[in-house]
This record gives sequence, C-alpha cells and structure tokens, in this order.
Amino acid sequence: MSAPINVESLFSVKGLVALVTGGGTGIGLMMAKALADGGAAKVYIVGRRTEVLQAAAASIGKPTVVVPLYCDVTSKVSLESVADVIANDAGYLNLLVCNAGVSGPYVVSPTAGESAKDWAARSLAHGVDEYTDTFRLNTVSVWYTAMACLDLLDRGNKKGNMGWSSQVVVTSSIAGFNKKSTGGFAYGQSKAAATHLVKQLSVVLPTWGMRANAILPGLFPSDMSAPLMELAGADPNQKHEVIPVNKSAVPEGRMGDDLDMAGQILYLASKAGSYLNGNIIICDGGRLTTFPTTF
Repeated sequence: MSAPINVESLFSVKGLVALVTGGGTGIGLMMAKALADGGAAKVYIVGRRTEVLQAAAASIGKPTVVVPLYCDVTSKVSLESVADVIANDAGYLNLLVCNAGVSGPYVVSPTAGESAKDWAARSLAHGVDEYTDTFRLNTVSVWYTAMACLDLLDRGNKKGNMGWSSQVVVTSSIAGFNKKSTGGFAYGQSKAAATHLVKQLSVVLPTWGMRANAILPGLFPSDMSAPLMELAGADPNQKHEVIPVNKSAVPEGRMGDDLDMAGQILYLASKAGSYLNGNIIICDGGRLTTFPTTF
C-alpha cells in the first residue's frame, strides 16, 4: 500500500515565483491572489495602469510577496525591462501567466432584412487598427511575453526548482471555440489563435523541460465582461460572492468566481497539475454547451 496522499502538499505552491500579466483586475487578480494566498514566494503583477496594480497588491495584503510592475505587454522593450527586474530580484520564474487581454470591437450582428452591403459597411466602420489591436494584445503579446521570460523559466528549472517543471499558462477564452460571436468577431478569432499558440508552445517548450497549458474561462466578473453579463441577466455592479445569471446563458446559473479560478490556477501551478502539457481547461459553468462550437 502506498503512503496516504498529502492533499495540502499536492496543491501547494509554497515558494513559487510567478508573473501574472494583467494581474491588477478580473481574472488576473483572482489568480495572483490565489498564488499569494497559496504560499508563493513572489507574485509579480504587471499592466499599464500602475495605480490599479498598486491597489490590487494592497488588496491582497502581502506586500513582500505581491510586486506591482508597469509593463506594456505589446512592447518588446517593456517586456525585456520587466524580465530584467525579475532577474535582479528573484532571479527566476517557475510560472508565467499570460492573462492580459482586451475585448476589441464589439460584435456587429446583421439585423433583420439588412443587406449584405449595409452589414459590411457597419462592420468596416470599426477600422483595421481596432481589429488588429485585439490580436496584438490577445495573441501576439502572449508569444512575446513567453519569449521574454523564457530564460527566467529556464532558470526556474535549474535554480528555483519546485520539484516539477516551469510552465506557461495562458488565459484564453471559450470564445475561441464558439462559432456564434457574442462578444466580438476579433475577440473570438484572437482567442482561438491564442489557444492554438499554447498547443505550439507545448510542443516546443519540452526541449528545455518546460510546459504550456491554457485556461478557457466563460463568464467571470470583470470590466471587459460587463456587456456580456448584462446579456446573460447579471448585474455588472453586483458585489455579492455569487452572481446569478440566466441558466439559458450559463447552465450552472451563476458567474464564475474567485474560488473557481483559484482552483484552476492552483491545480496547474502545483504538483497536482505537473503532468499536464498542452492541456486546455474549460472553466465556464457549461456555457459552451449552449452554443454551436468547434470543440
């Protein structure tokens, strides 16, 4: 008979050094808090709004653990600067969470009786830059953030080994599998690309003993999801722990919360998820089952 399983140790991230992009709000903040509360040694949270990052770090209440840093993840120079700061501080990373994202231009659905020409004109009104900027943040930045941090993750395997391999976790979205665009055409396409990017990373990173996995959330409270929350029957301003939504939108009948996301990131970041590579975790309360999908 094997020894009893130490469940606390199995899901522990004690001593972990992590970087979470977009860690000042929404899902990124949920992840950062879970890692810090779980015993991580350092959790760097980065974004472009320093005041938001500082407020987020203060809300977690672990000033020696949670470190807010300015970073524009669409800038190679900014990414390299953050990597240098981490190299001089902790010296390595065990976990990189590429979470920063943007909703992009909102969906322009055809109206009853609308001509193809008129719908195309309304769609073109967004402009090319607004569309491509969605990919710039949701997809391209994931690749460049991973490359900027690759040496730090390699050092994590060599100098700060947790007992399992360094990892990149990407926050993608079920929108990448959903053929019915509820948020935005650019958003869904960019998230499909981000999910595929994870698959490609999962093939390459084992060369250096690293892994890549993805979490695909559904409806979680954030500034970005506010319009979708209203469509699903939720109040974006509601501050209760459980935010109910119509079961026709989410079969579970509620929004995802901080514990739902904490469970996913602690699973992936700990020994419990250390055998996962190229894995796609759908965390959506069953929402994807209500749409025609590519999955």
